[in-house]
Amino acid sequence: DVERRAPARYYLHLFIPLPKELQDSAFLDRLHAFLPGWELPKIRPENYAQGYGFMTDYLAEIFTRLRRKNHQTHVQRWVDFKHMTGRNQDAIRRTAAGLLKLLYPHRTPETLLREELLPCLDLAVECRARVIEQLSRMAPGEFGSVDLRSQYQLHAT
Repeated sequence: DVERRAPARYYLHLFIPLPKELQDSAFLDRLHAFLPGWELPKIRPENYAQGYGFMTDYLAEIFTRLRRKNHQTHVQRWVDFKHMTGRNQDAIRRTAAGLLKLLYPHRTPETLLREELLPCLDLAVECRARVIEQLSRMAPGEFGSVDLRSQYQLHAT
């Protein structure tokens, strides 16, 4: 429901709009993150750049070059995932690393600040938790309620 900025009430889980073939819990567990469109603002003409902006081919070249850099080491340096499953660790590490790469491409693991990492890590955990929550609605016996926030801690570096 776009007007309420919330999922339609008749959905049992957020993956219902997907084709039946994709509503397999083993497949969906491999999604790293889920960010619902209703949580994002609508794109309106007043959001367009009024002055200078990036040409898309220039921005595409930047993204291509950023693919060569591994920012997962930034997350590994700061985060201890304790007893979290490997799939959840990978999902959170890769999502947080991708956000760091977009927002702080100039940072190294040594120069990254805690204040820069935390919002990226929080969003990665929230988006992965949403996937797990929906999987627990689809298959409660297989995917129980999991609190991902309690399954990691930051190093003091």
